[in-house]
Amino acid sequence: MHDEENNLQLTDEQLKAILESSYDGIYITDGEGRFLNINTRLLEIAGYKREELIGTRAQDLVKRGIIDKSVIEMVIEKKERFTIKQTLKGKTVKEIMVTATPILDERGNIKYIVANVRDMTELIFLENKCKKIQSLSEQYYLELIKERGYSGKIISESEEMKRIMQLAYRVAQVDSNVLLEGESGTGKEVIARFIHEMSPRHKAPFISINCAGIPDSLLDAELFGYEEGAFTGARKGGKVGLIELADGGTLFLDELNSFPINLQGKLLRVLETFEITRLGAERSKKVNFRLIASSNKELKQLVEKGLFREDLYYRINTIPIVLPPLRERKKDIIPLTLHYLKYFNEKYHCRKELSISTFKYFEAYNWPGNVRELRNVVERLVVTTENDVITEKDLPAELINSFNDDKFQIVIKEIVPLKELIEEAESKLIKMAMDKFKSTREAAKALKISQTSVVRKYKKLSKKLKV
Repeated sequence: MHDEENNLQLTDEQLKAILESSYDGIYITDGEGRFLNINTRLLEIAGYKREELIGTRAQDLVKRGIIDKSVIEMVIEKKERFTIKQTLKGKTVKEIMVTATPILDERGNIKYIVANVRDMTELIFLENKCKKIQSLSEQYYLELIKERGYSGKIISESEEMKRIMQLAYRVAQVDSNVLLEGESGTGKEVIARFIHEMSPRHKAPFISINCAGIPDSLLDAELFGYEEGAFTGARKGGKVGLIELADGGTLFLDELNSFPINLQGKLLRVLETFEITRLGAERSKKVNFRLIASSNKELKQLVEKGLFREDLYYRINTIPIVLPPLRERKKDIIPLTLHYLKYFNEKYHCRKELSISTFKYFEAYNWPGNVRELRNVVERLVVTTENDVITEKDLPAELINSFNDDKFQIVIKEIVPLKELIEEAESKLIKMAMDKFKSTREAAKALKISQTSVVRKYKKLSKKLKV
């Protein structure tokens, strides 16, 4: 009898260890839905204490408004496994995914119900990861993972960024000059590093030069180097220039639009001959590098204004890649937000979460500073918020105001007849509603018009799209 008790105690300890080792929230109920056991992870997700739930019927949580529907009721009724999405009201409102499985006795009655719970925020990470795995059929991803790997992190969920990544990978295999153009903060240096690391030159140096960050008076010496005694104050033994340091590798000229026009001819000469002459030197030296340049202004416009040499522009602009601003690749906003949230949580040893209600503000904001601004906002929220759950009240005013003021996000690029504009807006709205709800009745309810009108307008739209 004593041995049996020891075995039973050992089994209880093993069960507890198994429950606590799970990353998912887990709870066990009896056949009537009363909580018998709950692991710590579920308490973290739910925001409740163990004593508040043990002995409570899961079905009663619906009556108390803690969850919107009960998967336990469904299991008890059908005696089958069910997976549903629930809205949970704990410290904050969360979307959770619950899978409940009945355990039957020898008579076919429910003895226990075991449920797994996962925070939908975690599912978003998994969904993004699955989408990325599915896209591995593209050769550049196969190379990225199987051959050298990539030390950086590029979020490319939107079709716009996927196309850019495909082009960047193809470009990496050759030595053609590349010009990256786009607003500040769009990630031009990240793409430049990606091209370098995916290229045959990946083991050689990647030399990045911020042309706007070096005074014009020093840029000549920094780029091209100098010999000892070349000028007053010159370093003993001279100095190797940054271009020379890129020999064998990649030279990245960031913010080339700030490159002084008096040095542009000298740079053009290097790109044409791949020879460099240090200040004060009598002989030139051969250099072998691949050039990638970036600009946050359209160089073509600077050429037209006489602020940039036309011959240098055409020498650099062999393969142009234009990076879209974040507001034009909305699908990347939430994955980027979650990526930086995870990054800064690890950096500052925090466990901050974003409430689901905050995501709509991130998506609605236009992000004039692009990815750099988004990164800064997330870091600020992680560092300055007191609670572990970041809510709407913690967000910067510009995000809140943008959501309130820019509900429709209408962009009109040219003057058109008013009737034509209204018809176009109506067509897009009808299509958006049908794509979301897949039902004319639900679409009509959301648009607050009759179902007959939706049927008629959608039928007309379908004919138009087929033409």
